[in-house]
Amino acid sequence: MKVFIQALILMFLFMSGEASALVVKGSTDKVGASLYTNDDTISAGKDLEVLVRLDMFEGWHTYWLNPGDAGLETQIKWRMPEKFEEKSLEYSAPQKILFEEMVQYGYGDVAYLKAKIKTPDGNIKEGSLQGFSATISWLACKDVCVPESVRLDFTLPFSSQTKVSADWTKENTVAQKTFPAKPQWLALYEIKDDKLLLNIDAKQFDFSENVKQILFVPHQKDKISNVVAQKIGFDGKGKLSAEILLDDKDIDGLSGVLLLVGENYSHAYELVFSKGENLEIYKQINYDEFGLLMIMLMAFVGGLILNLMPCIFPILTIKVIALAQGSYNRYKARIESLLYFLGVVFSFFLIATILVWLRSEGEQIGWGFQLQSPIFVGVMIVIFSIIFLMLLDIVSLKNPFANKVGRISFKRQKINAFMTGFFAVLIASPCTGPFMGIAIGYTLSKPIYVYYPVFLALSVGYALPFVLAGLFPKFVHRFLPKPGKWMDILKKIFSIPVLLTVVWLFWVLFNQVSERKGVLPSEILWQKYNAAKVERLIANGENVFVDFTAKWCITCLANEKIALQSEEFDALVKKHKIHTFKADWTNKSAEIAQALASYGRNSIPLYVYYAADSAKPVILPQLLTPQVLKDYIK
Repeated sequence: MKVFIQALILMFLFMSGEASALVVKGSTDKVGASLYTNDDTISAGKDLEVLVRLDMFEGWHTYWLNPGDAGLETQIKWRMPEKFEEKSLEYSAPQKILFEEMVQYGYGDVAYLKAKIKTPDGNIKEGSLQGFSATISWLACKDVCVPESVRLDFTLPFSSQTKVSADWTKENTVAQKTFPAKPQWLALYEIKDDKLLLNIDAKQFDFSENVKQILFVPHQKDKISNVVAQKIGFDGKGKLSAEILLDDKDIDGLSGVLLLVGENYSHAYELVFSKGENLEIYKQINYDEFGLLMIMLMAFVGGLILNLMPCIFPILTIKVIALAQGSYNRYKARIESLLYFLGVVFSFFLIATILVWLRSEGEQIGWGFQLQSPIFVGVMIVIFSIIFLMLLDIVSLKNPFANKVGRISFKRQKINAFMTGFFAVLIASPCTGPFMGIAIGYTLSKPIYVYYPVFLALSVGYALPFVLAGLFPKFVHRFLPKPGKWMDILKKIFSIPVLLTVVWLFWVLFNQVSERKGVLPSEILWQKYNAAKVERLIANGENVFVDFTAKWCITCLANEKIALQSEEFDALVKKHKIHTFKADWTNKSAEIAQALASYGRNSIPLYVYYAADSAKPVILPQLLTPQVLKDYIK
């Protein structure tokens, strides 16, 4: 009877489209685990391959074999029948994770572990069932760290016939792209003083083409200083050198993963090193995509362009009115221009310092963070409402943004000039223009001596037009007609964008308080951003478009109106079957902040597109038109 039952089970397994024990799943609220086997059955003497997929949810991350400065490695512990044993365990290539002042190696989205299990040789009874239990354990970290595990049980029958699983084939194809390649490169290491020297002969491999960063991560933990930058050298003919500061000189055998990161790709190579002597150090390469001077230039240009963005236009026009309202004393004009400049710089530095401090406290925030506060938005509503009423001459309060010579004291003028610059930056915070997003994103993981110069360049670019107008008022006056009735008409015209700004701020406040979800008036179904879901769709070869936006981002709203709500974009989405996600940052969200950081940004707007035939993200320009969308989505 027992033999008959086993035969029935075996017959069912072969007749059914999918064996019941083929895919096993388990989950916590932080990480999901799925287990796949390469066959529905076990054959004597043939290795059984088991693939474990881990999906990290909502900003949680887990760790690689070497977790870095902190963390615990992800493991699989087996309970299996006698004479079965694990031959090898392979990990997906790790990502470098920065947390406060620590460097960690792990996974923030999807990871795979692949085990090979040796099966016993000899005559084994056909149809006999073999039970396995895999306990997968990890440390899940975000604001806190929680050790977790799931147990996945499965049973497979012995059979002389094999049946490859379709689920395995599909999942293994995706997983193989995440495992490090194992090239036959000559790899040598040497310990000299307190440094680890590496030489790699990659046989004409070009380490310079399209590569932006190279990092060696050893399998052995606590051996190298993870926070100190590695010095990478290249001889131009396929030979690479690395000079790495050691934490522990006691190294007996070395292996690890060489990570190559490009603009929209990453490759990993697993290497086993032999001992060498008198290793060469080649000319060091700077793999920074942009040098500091180039980034500062981009920040400066971004600051200049920021004056032309819609959220800055009211301030710009008010300043023009102030210049047209009277003659300037050259000395006073220069002093006021200098104080305006100082106000802008002070405000930018204050915001930059608050950003640094809040991030050190574990907050996930970026440029424009103050507009995520309903209180700040309320204050801005009051300020813009007063400006609107003043432009209509309904109220006669002293204008804090305009220096009216002869009506207020020079001391008050100086205070007004400084505060004009200070508030101009706060009101500019909803916007990022071309170059500015890249420049600010560059500062994410940089030290203070890089961080503040970038913000200084940004503030100089932003302040320069107003400062030049104050230093050379006669030049400005040449292009303005004489004071007259036209000025009152112009003030009333300029009151319109100010009124629209007030309306927009009320709309932002309403959405923040009510947490109402905005829906675009188009046929596109925008899904709420979910990092795990996006990763799954990308892994399955789907087209994905992600819109990082907020109700307080005027540039975002303009792009939505001009491009994302257009018929052309609707047609593109239908034609290419694109999954569209909206990452709404109107209120604080650690998940969205972390997603922005993964693209090297901490400001919006940001538009990311993943084509079905590539897992590499395409970053679209910050100013969109229907034609731009057509050019990038092909």
